[in-house]
Amino acid sequence: MKKVISFLMAAAMVTSLVPATAFAAGDVTATAKVIDALERGKDFNGVIDTANAPELQLKVTSADYTTGSGTAPTVDVTVSLDGAEFTAKDAAGFNAMVKTPSTAVTVATKEFTEDEVTYTLTGQFKKDDVLAINLASKMTKVSVGKTATVSVDSKMAKADDLVYASVLDKGIKASVKKTVSVAVDEVAEINSKGLKIEPSVDDSYVVGTQFTLKLSKGFEFANSTVTGVTDWKIDGNEATFTAPSVDEFTLTGIKVEATSAKVGDVATIKVTAKNVGTASVEVAKVVDYKVGVSVDADADVPVIYSGTDVKNTGLTDDSDHMTLEVTAEETFPGAWSMRQGFNFTLPEGVYVTDVDVTEAENFLQNGKAVGTTEWEAAFKAAYDKGDYHGFTFAKRVFDDVNTNLATDPASVTFKLELVADPTFEGDVKLGFEGALVDKQEVTVAKFVKPYTVKAEQNDVIIDYRNTSVKTPITITEAEAGLWAANSVFTLTVDRGDMIQFEDDATFSVNDSGLELKDEKTKDGQLAFTVKGESDEVATVEIKDIALFMQRNVPAGAYDLKADTAMSTAYDKQAIYAADGKDNNIIDDVADYSKVVKEAFINVVTSGRDNDNLFTTKVVVPVGEAYLMAGSERVELDAPAYISATNYTMLPIRAVSKALGVNTNNVLWSAETKTITIMYAQRIITMVVGQKTINVNGSSIPASAAPEITNNRAFLPMRDLATALGVTDITWDAATRTATLNGGK
Repeated sequence: MKKVISFLMAAAMVTSLVPATAFAAGDVTATAKVIDALERGKDFNGVIDTANAPELQLKVTSADYTTGSGTAPTVDVTVSLDGAEFTAKDAAGFNAMVKTPSTAVTVATKEFTEDEVTYTLTGQFKKDDVLAINLASKMTKVSVGKTATVSVDSKMAKADDLVYASVLDKGIKASVKKTVSVAVDEVAEINSKGLKIEPSVDDSYVVGTQFTLKLSKGFEFANSTVTGVTDWKIDGNEATFTAPSVDEFTLTGIKVEATSAKVGDVATIKVTAKNVGTASVEVAKVVDYKVGVSVDADADVPVIYSGTDVKNTGLTDDSDHMTLEVTAEETFPGAWSMRQGFNFTLPEGVYVTDVDVTEAENFLQNGKAVGTTEWEAAFKAAYDKGDYHGFTFAKRVFDDVNTNLATDPASVTFKLELVADPTFEGDVKLGFEGALVDKQEVTVAKFVKPYTVKAEQNDVIIDYRNTSVKTPITITEAEAGLWAANSVFTLTVDRGDMIQFEDDATFSVNDSGLELKDEKTKDGQLAFTVKGESDEVATVEIKDIALFMQRNVPAGAYDLKADTAMSTAYDKQAIYAADGKDNNIIDDVADYSKVVKEAFINVVTSGRDNDNLFTTKVVVPVGEAYLMAGSERVELDAPAYISATNYTMLPIRAVSKALGVNTNNVLWSAETKTITIMYAQRIITMVVGQKTINVNGSSIPASAAPEITNNRAFLPMRDLATALGVTDITWDAATRTATLNGGK
């Protein structure tokens, strides 16, 4: 029988706004749960005496009373049983079942029946007070599967059918704290806390009960003694012993071997107690010999400015150059074999200035434990051996650890301090590889350029002085206020001994708050200095540019280069592990370019042979077996095509016909893979695979290299035009036609 009753509580009020004689209802809430629920076997007689009875506990979660003179607050709580009856027979017996949190709260039995009691509680509760009710009772039905439950009905707390007693069949339970890793054909000890075995209910088994442990297929037991029993015996994948206790017991030191299991297989032990029951538990998993390299997946990848030293000289940014924290950890003890060397690799153009090893565990050297100090020494030696481009760790840098030397996997955690070449941009992927480890990589940092330069290619004919550069140069900050005051920027054209800037260039700044000083041309270079930092992203535009050019400048492309306060400091940055060596700064080991625009100046001809400019219009339909040289259709035995680098490629046989020269003047050397074209006063040579044109003995950088396709030599149409002094090349995407407009 269950009752629904009302909850009444009175409390004095604390406020100057209410008369002192007034009182009002308060608010108290609690949670209900059963403590020490009973589980008994099928021979249980159903009697739950006071000494062993579970408790119904009501824990106060909030208590809010208004206080003042008046009646003390009260609350009614009804407790109902299902599947059982109280053993208390009178009010005194029911009162004795209740334990109040303090004398501030009193209890009185309001009414009761054999399976329900209502208590009236008087007084003020406090948060975290616990009201405990002893559930001394007797189950009305005792058979396997039957339960006794308790319910609470009150404004203070409500709960239905909380199980406090169960009748179970006898049985066993088996558990381990966690599974362990084992390699194929290797032995591993199951968790150090051992295999715990316990009865499902009291009296499930007796001392001497026969137990059998059986491993799943592919695994066998590997040791003849364990701690916890005295009669342990093994036979392949089975082990037997007798129960040392009627209660729970633990077996420690059990070792399993992965005899025929494969990577990914799980070792399960089936525990059987004779005439009692069975239980299964996973104890191990087969893993590969492997070392995993990882970073915190939730951490933000740090952004670093390229072409700067670790102090960010020339910039206002004060962030460090440290990567994410990297952890290299073996899958199980001994997986990281030190018999062969291993490498940590970095992208070309990225250099290390420091290594911070924050943790190193379970590594040995000459049988003794090593830590962060030894690992940092190993990193220094490895960076030296890697020629300061990556870490090359020697064989047996540490002991080849195995399960006899360590019980936990070895791991090392570290950060790198990095700098990168001015032209490097993008993610830094730290690679890990070696003869006995899987190749893998993780992203540890990202580099961005502190400025970008926009410039167009300018095709020019040598005019000695004041050769006009028609397009401006713009330099843009990566973010507002990034360039520090007094930062210097200098722009130079490649071959500055032969091509220099004239003095007439003008400098302007967008509406960003950036101020400049010393804008000028000095020693043939464009230069300016930051006077005041920007408020918005700044752009500096340089226009009205003209060149002073030597008469003997070879035709070809010349790059625009930039030097800054940032790159100057970067050149002098000390690198990691270089103490006491000749190569101790970036400039000694880096092989990089400061080019910000390739082919900024394209010299298409010199003054000496202007009379020999090629004047024929050549139309090349890509993929067709012909071309048009002027009005003449020239049949081809191999069509032109677009290379992987998006350049139109011409078969050399077509070149002689297109130029209108004797075929003897277009030569091919199979031995040296050299194409030679003799046209007017020019001797033009190109070599398959090399991005260089030679015109009358002078080398000119080419945009693409000649190729061998279907046993025929092809050369890039654009570079042929450059060698001939032709500047006008057009491309019609709709018709896939390239046109060399001679005479322009």
